[in-house]
Amino acid sequence: MKTANFLNLLLAVALVLLCAELHFRRGASPATSVVDGRTAQAPAADQPTPAPEPEPATRPFHADAPIMEGPLPPPQRDEMPLGEALAKRRTDREFSTEELTAQELSDLLWAASGFNRRDERKLTAPTAINRQEIDIYVCRRDGAYLWKPFENDLKRVSEKDLRGLTGRRGANRNFALDADIALVYVVDWERQKMQDRPDDAKKYALVDCGFIGQNVYLHCAAAGLRTVFLGSLDPAAIAAELGLPETRTPVFAQTVGKAPRNP
Repeated sequence: MKTANFLNLLLAVALVLLCAELHFRRGASPATSVVDGRTAQAPAADQPTPAPEPEPATRPFHADAPIMEGPLPPPQRDEMPLGEALAKRRTDREFSTEELTAQELSDLLWAASGFNRRDERKLTAPTAINRQEIDIYVCRRDGAYLWKPFENDLKRVSEKDLRGLTGRRGANRNFALDADIALVYVVDWERQKMQDRPDDAKKYALVDCGFIGQNVYLHCAAAGLRTVFLGSLDPAAIAAELGLPETRTPVFAQTVGKAPRNP
């Protein structure tokens, strides 16, 4: 009899402990939950959970899809080791008229200054105080496009071929019109937020463009493309054709294309 009473007592104690545990997990606070032993605060009922950052829009692409306005295919990473790309980095001034594919352009732009840490909104190219003040315009035979790096998307801003404006000297103009792509680097001075320090603003912007240019050089070495960095562009003419406000200035250009078949 005493044994039965003792067992009943143990059972009652176990039930009390179980109820306490359930109360702790479910009833202690309707705004908390227990995950892996840690209590986490749940969103309030009148405050919806923020939507996650959208991934870049995509559409079906085949390997040789042409470049056009809209989303580009997801970029692919270079497989060449950095040391080998550095060994192969070079400037070229002879190009074929062969066009890049949408995939090749996507890879190029991501290497230039794409988001490599999307959750932190950080780029492959550093910028002073992380202002990210450099916009990249893609100039081709069929017009000029503004590249939106977070969306990896092209927006047409001109139907004119502006490549000839990226090299004002005779020889530069010739190869700029041969190569498929002319990248134009535009500084957004308002985004940089250094209007009260004009000397520093210019210095930092030029250095930030240099970082992007070197990224392009290394990617071209790894991808079998050719490139040359240009300072002989016509900033005023390009700004007018792109419809840029006074707070945005084209500062450099970079020709990118493929090698002639019989160089």
